[in-house]
Amino acid sequence: MSARDLSAGMYFFIADAQDGGMWKLFALLVAIFSLCTMAGCDVEEMSSLSDLSKPYAGVYECERMTLGGEDVLGDFRYLRLELGYGGDFTLSWRGEEGRPSVREGTYAADCDANTVTLTVKEGGRELSRTYRMEKGSILVDDDFLGRSLFAEFKM
Repeated sequence: MSARDLSAGMYFFIADAQDGGMWKLFALLVAIFSLCTMAGCDVEEMSSLSDLSKPYAGVYECERMTLGGEDVLGDFRYLRLELGYGGDFTLSWRGEEGRPSVREGTYAADCDANTVTLTVKEGGRELSRTYRMEKGSILVDDDFLGRSLFAEFKM
């Protein structure tokens, strides 16, 4: 049954309920609740609106990057982080004198904690890093080869 069929059916039941068929409206609500139950939806475990809409999904451009306090963003033609709707991410970059490169993995966003965790598989194991999300930006604050790496990706 499509959403259009369901909405047409709901209109029919509501219009009929005004003519004294209130039990039909109740039956429709029970049917909808039953569909959710049979589909494995638990009302208490339903996702929040931000989990469903995924406002964090999209393409982020690196606007600032420092390594050991030195600005290194100029070493790149571009540096992008894309968070897909399906939970996959792609980090793509091209150095000023190099070929394009790509790194892929999965991610999990926690809207309550304002964090995103990126996970890549490397050598048979998974490596994960969690970064802050703040005002439409992802802030990378990490160690890289013993030096402090900071990057700000903006949507």
